[in-house]
Order: sequence, then structure tokens, then C-alpha cells
Amino acid sequence: MQALSRREETEVIAIARDLAHKACDDVVKDFAMCSAGRTVSMPFMCRTQIKNMNTCLKNYMSEERLDSLKLDYIAERSEKGRAAVEKLRNERSGYLVKAYRKGKADGVDGGALVGEEPARAV
Repeated sequence: MQALSRREETEVIAIARDLAHKACDDVVKDFAMCSAGRTVSMPFMCRTQIKNMNTCLKNYMSEERLDSLKLDYIAERSEKGRAAVEKLRNERSGYLVKAYRKGKADGVDGGALVGEEPARAV
């Protein structure tokens, strides 16, 4: 398995956190409603909501789930990398073909590429 950089790992954790918040949305809303308008009494009055929210988030932020997301990230990164390299190669080959054709259309022998000196008859 390839290692992730610190930035990539932080990105994976942020993705996991977003997924956990989406999955636990109703539990988080219950806690938010309970804690609205409370300051000092919030930990005592909303104890069950806090426990439910933490349990739900903890389940979605487990090591197994993070490892799975890291593997998915690595697979996606590799696919994107391959696709980006392929696209770049296609763009470059298209550029060379256009430059070659332009040289032929301008009457340059051999279709010199842009930036090259045209071939001269001796």
C-alpha cells in the first residue's frame, strides 16, 4: 500500500468527518436543539444527546472505516493520475500533429514544427 502525505491524510480525515456528519445528521440536530440557549447547564441537561452524538460519530470515524477511505483515496488518486497523464500525452501529440500540418500548409518542406528552422534544399 502506498503511503499518504500529511496533506492527503488530513483530506481523507476531513472526508470521513463530512460523511460521519451526514450520516449522523439527525442525532447532531437533536444535540443542537437541546444545547440551544444553554451554557453552563448544557453538559448536564443534554447528556444523553451528547452520548448519542459521540457514539454515532465514533462509529463512523473508526479505524477500519478510515483505512477503507484511505484505500479508496489511493485508488482514486492513481486513476486520476493515470487519466491526467493520458490527457496530457493526447494534448501534446495533438499539438505536434497540428504544428506539423501547419508547416506543410505553409509550404515548409517536411512540415517543420513550430520553433524549428524549415528544412532547406541544398
